Amino acid sequence: MCPKENNLEEKVKSLYEIMQEEKVEEINIKSSDIKLHIKRKNYSKPCVVSASAASVTHVEAPVQQEDNTDVVSGETITSPITGIFYRSPSPSSPMFVNEGDVVDSGKTLCIIEAMKVMNEIKATEKVKIVKILVENGQPVNSQQALFSIEKL
Repeated sequence: MCPKENNLEEKVKSLYEIMQEEKVEEINIKSSDIKLHIKRKNYSKPCVVSASAASVTHVEAPVQQEDNTDVVSGETITSPITGIFYRSPSPSSPMFVNEGDVVDSGKTLCIIEAMKVMNEIKATEKVKIVKILVENGQPVNSQQALFSIEKL
């Protein structure tokens, strides 16, 4: 391994250690000479990270299928932004909605935290929450389905 790759690997390992300490689950970094994606799937299992100037890969134990794009049929409510999905305003507060709930237009369904700003996602019409598609505290992408719904 050349010195440049060794230095990069040490930086990636250091970044992963910070992610563990701060309980960050996923990070993406892109520049002209590196593309880095680290995703922690299981806090109790170790993750081995390796890097090179051309690419960065990660190996997790146990090996899990990387499929975050569940096929959802029917109508959904999607995230308008990329951020972290929260089902309640604080860890000790009750959830905004649960599966099976009927909610009116204007009711807060969840919060998406983006850049330390809490963005409320509200129902635009009366709906029944059929299924909650994202786990609390998980990162979501813009236009990712959050709730499977039935319009009423």
